[in-house]
Amino acid sequence: MKNIKLLAFIGILISISFVSVMGQTSENKLILGGTYFFEEELLNKLADYLTEELERPVEVKIYEKTSHLHDDMDKHVPDILFMNSYGYVYGHAKYPDYTAFSALGRNGNPDSYKSCIIVSAEAQYKNLDDLIEDASNVDLRFVHATSTSGHIVPRYELRKRDITQAEASFKNIDFAGSHKDAIMAVINGTATAAACGLPSLEYCIEQGNLKKDQYRILWKSHEIQGAPVVYNTELDTDTKEQIKKAFLKMAQKDPDAYKFVQNTFHADMKSQFISVNDSQYDVIRSMASSMEDLILFLNFYMQ
Repeated sequence: MKNIKLLAFIGILISISFVSVMGQTSENKLILGGTYFFEEELLNKLADYLTEELERPVEVKIYEKTSHLHDDMDKHVPDILFMNSYGYVYGHAKYPDYTAFSALGRNGNPDSYKSCIIVSAEAQYKNLDDLIEDASNVDLRFVHATSTSGHIVPRYELRKRDITQAEASFKNIDFAGSHKDAIMAVINGTATAAACGLPSLEYCIEQGNLKKDQYRILWKSHEIQGAPVVYNTELDTDTKEQIKKAFLKMAQKDPDAYKFVQNTFHADMKSQFISVNDSQYDVIRSMASSMEDLILFLNFYMQ
């Protein structure tokens, strides 16, 4: 009888310990989020690396819609986020608790890239002014409403050239969903012109999807700051420092995971994760007269 009671007591202790450990694991879990812009494989590799470095579980959550991401940001669900540069500026304006802390770069400066607008090499247009002059006959493809190089930057270039309502000026405006799809719409003849990131265009060439003699670049943008890594500033100080340190040392601690990051962003081989701050993304903010204008504009496409 005593043995039975002893075994029952031990069983209760084990159950309590198990529940306690599970509770601590759930409480200590961090959420690494990203929009559909970022490959699930990339986020999973980062989560595995962070889990080992931080010695706590890191779970991936992918957001197919910006509205879903913002709902979670409002509730402080994600702890770490991978965001494109405009998505960050837009999100930070609404949810300032989320701020950039790292990005790929060199010598203290984030990596940058350019946006461009392309047409088929056989098209009649030689520059952007030619395209605008014939806008009523042009089917223009953007990438996604929140794409920095595939929508926001080229749209503001059009606004600077007195195309304040592209939907009213062009024959058709549509979103392709990805840089590659926007590019291939031009190559396949289903669109007249497309806006995209220059690195994506170069990557399509590297992958054999198109050749340089198949398209013409009508316009290139100024340099655009690269995608930041963002964290929730309401995390405790130690956790934020540990997260930041893990990213800054990733190239040395896990070369394979870092190599995957480099390839995903088509980054220079000398680039590493560096420290950044919110003010380094003011160049994106300067494209609008006010953040209210940007938010109202984006909300139109988020309905």
